Amino acid sequence: MELSQDTPLSLPLFLLNDEIESRDIEAPDVVLNVVLDEALLANLCQNPSTEQSVSITLEQYQLEVLTPAFSGLLESSHQAQLLLNHGPVLSAVLSNDAEQMFISPPMEMMPTFDLGEEVEEE
Repeated sequence: MELSQDTPLSLPLFLLNDEIESRDIEAPDVVLNVVLDEALLANLCQNPSTEQSVSITLEQYQLEVLTPAFSGLLESSHQAQLLLNHGPVLSAVLSNDAEQMFISPPMEMMPTFDLGEEVEEE
């Protein structure tokens, strides 16, 4: 997965329960959408050591509920975080007041940068 500034990032989320390992990766319960601003992208440019992880609390994000049973998420209080592990590997976690937790599958990623330098053709 490549990441760049001011681009949207959409991560599929699945209810964390005993059946999660048998779930269809193409049928998430919820999709977490966030725009990668400069500050968020700077946080994602870290590559923690093998023993470490970085947790990034999201201030602004949107949820798209795909499973009708979870439509109440949009009206309830919830919080989302991105988790960065060695690799770097990115995943997301969403929790709500009903003590439900949704997680995304881990995805390898590589931030890309636009340094404003254009190659001059001669």
